[in-house]
Amino acid sequence: MIEHNGDSNVNGAGAAMGHRRHFWAAVEQFTRYVVIGFGATLVHYVVLFGLVQAGVSPWRASVTGSVLGATLNYFISRQAVFNSTRGHMGAMVRFGIVAFLALGCNATIMAIGLGLGLYYLIAQVFASAITAIFNFLVHRHWTFRDAAAVGAPTEPQPVIAPRRARGRQPDA
Repeated sequence: MIEHNGDSNVNGAGAAMGHRRHFWAAVEQFTRYVVIGFGATLVHYVVLFGLVQAGVSPWRASVTGSVLGATLNYFISRQAVFNSTRGHMGAMVRFGIVAFLALGCNATIMAIGLGLGLYYLIAQVFASAITAIFNFLVHRHWTFRDAAAVGAPTEPQPVIAPRRARGRQPDA
């Protein structure tokens, strides 16, 4: 029988490989989150720009765009990024809490940026970047984390297509 010392290079290399694999899986998941979330951000910016052009204050236009973008982001992120099996009610409540916190984050960063004299779209780029990182981390570790996985490592999951319901074929 071969025994391995806990401090051996074999175990250390295996642990390092596991950490690297986990790291790159998280990077892949974050990349998917950013790419897919781009659609929600685009909605946010289109609403922001359109409302500002219509005479609405940049701060209010940003808040409105953020709410609409967050709504779209829920439906995209639940399946395409986090592949969550948490029920819609539980996930929606958590997502709503995070969206409210993200709204506050976005509004605060916009207010600071505008107060510093930044052009509203430049301020929004900073607000979007910081808020996206905040949202990803909280959604990954809390919002869409399956209840059965609490206490287990948060390993990014591959996207799985939903099953189609199989109905009975009518008798001929």
